[in-house]
Amino acid sequence: MSVPSVLFVCGRNAIRSPMAAALWRQKFGDAAQARSCGVIPAAFADGFMVAVMAELGCDLEDIAPMALSGVIDPPAALVVSLSSAADRLARQYAADKSAEFQAWPIPDPSETGGSREQRLAAYRQTRDAINARIADWDLPRKSA
Repeated sequence: MSVPSVLFVCGRNAIRSPMAAALWRQKFGDAAQARSCGVIPAAFADGFMVAVMAELGCDLEDIAPMALSGVIDPPAALVVSLSSAADRLARQYAADKSAEFQAWPIPDPSETGGSREQRLAAYRQTRDAINARIADWDLPRKSA
């Protein structure tokens, strides 16, 4: 069974959705088509996100956040919302493209204060929560 193409959507496409797309590609390799976008894109990728993803061998330093409205075809088979801010628009996008929709509510680590190490720990928790969702994701089974 082939790996479905996926579009990950969050609020600003600076943390959760680029993490998810990179982790999806890391799990499924060359078979994976994963993109990410945000409802309202940030100006640049979040530095803490770049740092914690580099720990897993994912170089996301040069990503350019993109808006959901800027996503062009081909449409994804699966649309995943990673934030409540993105749920409504991601669900509508999925319906318009006849794609499956899933909501994976993942906390925004940028809302965590504290020292640099405390903030990095929050970003690692977010990364690991996304990675756990992807690790548990099963491909649909063909019926016998």
